[in-house]
Amino acid sequence: MSDPRSLVVLGFDNQLAAQEMLTSLTRLSTEGTLLLQDAVFVTKADNGKVRVVQTTDPSGGQAAVGGAWWGLLFGVLLAVPVLGMAIGAGSAALMARMVDTGISDKFVKDLRSSIEPGKVYLAVLFSHANADKALEEMKRYAGLASVITCNLSDEASARLNEALSSVTTGVSDEESTLAE
Repeated sequence: MSDPRSLVVLGFDNQLAAQEMLTSLTRLSTEGTLLLQDAVFVTKADNGKVRVVQTTDPSGGQAAVGGAWWGLLFGVLLAVPVLGMAIGAGSAALMARMVDTGISDKFVKDLRSSIEPGKVYLAVLFSHANADKALEEMKRYAGLASVITCNLSDEASARLNEALSSVTTGVSDEESTLAE
């Protein structure tokens, strides 16, 4: 069975535009236009320092806390709360390290090495998208974002590039400040 998920990496010149894009995608996910599964910000400062912020993939520490609570609950039921808590925390942390359900760490490592100074990349993993509604929202970011890479079909990729590059879509030359 093939993976119905799509991965798109968008490039921005500033962090605010990238964060606004993620906010829009989160809203679209809430509305049912697409299913947002993971997102990762990769930024590179002018001094060369790279920063990665994963939005949904749990770290080992986050998973350990959740696992500890579940382990405590089962431990209380079995009359060994401390042992249950320790087993729950350890197994959850191990699973978080072994199972990467979102954007792979290898892919993020590749992004880290390819990003230009002063840029922000937003890698988004999603599925079940209503393409027409999603592309309409992407037009808001025309001129602010560019497609770095994606695993979309050629037609879908072309439509996304068109939505992001057509800065004056729906605006006449008289209304546009960009036409001057």
